[in-house]
Amino acid sequence: MKGLDRTLPALIVDDSTTMCSIMSKVLRQIGFSDVDHATEGLDAIFKLKAKRHGLLLTDLEMNPISGPSLIRLIWAEKDIPPLATILTSSNRHSIARTVTESERAIADIYILKPFTAEILDRKLRETFDE
Repeated sequence: MKGLDRTLPALIVDDSTTMCSIMSKVLRQIGFSDVDHATEGLDAIFKLKAKRHGLLLTDLEMNPISGPSLIRLIWAEKDIPPLATILTSSNRHSIARTVTESERAIADIYILKPFTAEILDRKLRETFDE
């Protein structure tokens, strides 16, 4: 099982720069001092190859690469070490469908936006036995 190291940088991937800013603040509130962001999947892969990250927080519905597709691409990259993954969405039905349709877990945590720092911190602690 992947662990969670809050001393490593977190990477937020969302096609909305506003959401990247909001989620950066939330991650800083729960102990991530180094937070990067990308607005599309290829930039995220570049950043993950350039610097080790401990957490990936990605939006479900992005173009041209969706959150689940991005996670699968990351798994295929030998240069990217395993990292904790969170899949976010503001669409309850889309995230439920993603959980139901996946033959194996795509992400460690699925969370609906908007979420608070307290909710995210609790989910991380429960998932990674912190």
